Amino acid sequence: MLLGISATYGFMSLAAEMGLAILAGAIGLAFTNIDKISKFKGAGFEAEMNMVHTMLESQTEPTIEQREQAKAQGDLTHDENCILVCLLKQGYTWRYANTISGETGISKSEIIDYLHSLMDKGFTKNGEGSNGEIWSITALGKSVQEQYR
Repeated sequence: MLLGISATYGFMSLAAEMGLAILAGAIGLAFTNIDKISKFKGAGFEAEMNMVHTMLESQTEPTIEQREQAKAQGDLTHDENCILVCLLKQGYTWRYANTISGETGISKSEIIDYLHSLMDKGFTKNGEGSNGEIWSITALGKSVQEQYR
């Protein structure tokens, strides 16, 4: 349908309408497959689902399996716990290492080392923000932090 409508506009020499039809089709395709895509780009439209998935994950309660896994892996240092607490701060899904460093009083280089160590354990994950690498807590990390309390 996308190809037919845009081709019809093309044959009628309606370039603007053809472009809008392609854009509308691209947006429609993105939303019909929204649960399957991690990144979609086409006709000037781009969608990245990693951020949305992380926001949903941070707002949901850990599953029973994640709680059991957290009990098995629950050895956190005081500094690691402080970092997870910063990542759980209300109103923020993603945090920069500089911000975490400022809130915890731990040096940025140590924060980055801790974050990578926590990521290896499955407690944190990273992404690319406008000012560099950003970090978020996973559901497993949330459960481990709850066990620490």
